Amino acid sequence: MNVNESRTETADGPPEVLTRWTGFLLNWVAAHAREAYEQVAAQVGLKPQHLGVLTQIQHGPMIQARLSDRLRVFKPVMVTLVNELEAMDLAERRPHIGDRRAMEVHILPAGLDKIREVERLSEQASAEFFSPLTLKEQQTLHGLLAKLAKDGPTGAWQSPR
Repeated sequence: MNVNESRTETADGPPEVLTRWTGFLLNWVAAHAREAYEQVAAQVGLKPQHLGVLTQIQHGPMIQARLSDRLRVFKPVMVTLVNELEAMDLAERRPHIGDRRAMEVHILPAGLDKIREVERLSEQASAEFFSPLTLKEQQTLHGLLAKLAKDGPTGAWQSPR
């Protein structure tokens, strides 16, 4: 018997034998959600990490090191992300008024425009992605994920050193 003959799963979902593990299912769905969100961001010429930075600073500047901690991004990666946002004229660094060693990242008007554009596209992508669920199920899933994200067993996240 060859390998393909022993498979009873469809190519649409995860291997049935692995669906008994919630962690596996969460990882499977998260991988597909990440892919969908990356496609939305790419439609406006950004990466999801760029959007993370822009949304964090949309209501006011933030120190670059704090952005790294908030978004759980290794500090050298954050430098690259902010460099890219500056090159696209979406954000800019300015010296922090109270701490000359720190740099604040400020959003520019074009960055706010990108956020609005992504929000519109994201609504469409989310509607499609979550279409197998009822509205109530979507709300329940969101609430449970938010609770795990906030109070999950992993404890406080530590930035890699």
